[in-house]
Amino acid sequence: MFAGFLVGNILFGTLSDAFGRFKMFCAANALSIFSGLIKIYSPNIIVFLIIYIIEGFGIAGTYLILFTILQECVTQNYRTRLNYLMHGTYGLGAMLLAGVAYVFPKWQHLLYATIIPHILIFILALKFLPESPRWLLNKGKFTEAEKSFEKIAKTNKKNAEIAVKLIQKLQTERKSKLQAEVDENMKLGSKKIHKTYTAIDLLKKPRRAMISVNIWFNWLVNSMIYFGVTLNSVDMSGNRYINFLVMSAVEIPANILGCITFKWFGHRKPLCFFMVFGGINCIVSNFVPKGNFWFPLILAVLGKLGATASYDGVYLTTAEIFPTAVRNGGIGAASSFARFGGIISAPILGLSVYGSWIPLSIFGVFGIVAGLLVLLLPETKDACLLQTLEDMDNL
Repeated sequence: MFAGFLVGNILFGTLSDAFGRFKMFCAANALSIFSGLIKIYSPNIIVFLIIYIIEGFGIAGTYLILFTILQECVTQNYRTRLNYLMHGTYGLGAMLLAGVAYVFPKWQHLLYATIIPHILIFILALKFLPESPRWLLNKGKFTEAEKSFEKIAKTNKKNAEIAVKLIQKLQTERKSKLQAEVDENMKLGSKKIHKTYTAIDLLKKPRRAMISVNIWFNWLVNSMIYFGVTLNSVDMSGNRYINFLVMSAVEIPANILGCITFKWFGHRKPLCFFMVFGGINCIVSNFVPKGNFWFPLILAVLGKLGATASYDGVYLTTAEIFPTAVRNGGIGAASSFARFGGIISAPILGLSVYGSWIPLSIFGVFGIVAGLLVLLLPETKDACLLQTLEDMDNL
């Protein structure tokens, strides 16, 4: 599935920047639901794995686009809370999965138990989830932006009159600007006014490239530690269902702690702290005496807490640094690096045959290095979301 995530994040990230968040959200959901249902009737393991990868395309696009829509629909006062609330539900879902897997040990029944709620939630999303007003405004779709604001206002029982007036003002300003661009392009013999950007554009200028590579490396390391620690917990002594439940439950306090620290201490310092904290816990766990059950579990839980808080925090930081013109493409590329980190976490755990200390030491060192590199990123707390690549160049 991680292979599907890797491709799906880039694919749906780029497409949603070009054709709209909501359209691609619907396409990604339909793909994941349809492939999930077909997967249940796979005749052999090869077909199962192929459909599993295709399902990964849809799941990656669904999560990525939903996150972006929500972040683009709120002001800076709500972004941090919304970010950690959304990721907290991921932890809640993982906790429920442990119980559902215990009740439905047969994999076909387990898939039905997870797909049916997905279908119901998707139906609700079709009714209540709007297209991103920021994306519509960025693309010059002012009439549709008005409808999107009116839908949001109606759901929240508010008046959209002020927002509509601001949109009309922006429309007038944009028309004047576009007319000037048309006149200039006619002189130059060019007809193209609007340009669609991709993640490649994030590498075309030195400052932009350094920020982007730093962010993408952090995603890779966060995912590597997050999934490495989670997979390692299943192999620990004790009941694997309980171990997984405990490691999933820690995501709830991790998100609460992340929300509080991001609100009071900015975004860079807490992100650095959580990554370094998680890395140190991974290294220290190598020195726990053999035969002890509780100390390794406690250190694993603390490592997962740090990895969760930093992983969820880097989502928010990335959305705030990448501009609307290429936000989903940038986050999609970042998430693809994360999937690569998740893929290599399993073989790294396999290095334990050469020494039990090797896997967690690798996770720990990379966590500390990535955490310190976070301090080189610009602080984005309370900042408005960027609109253009030029805004990013000026950070």
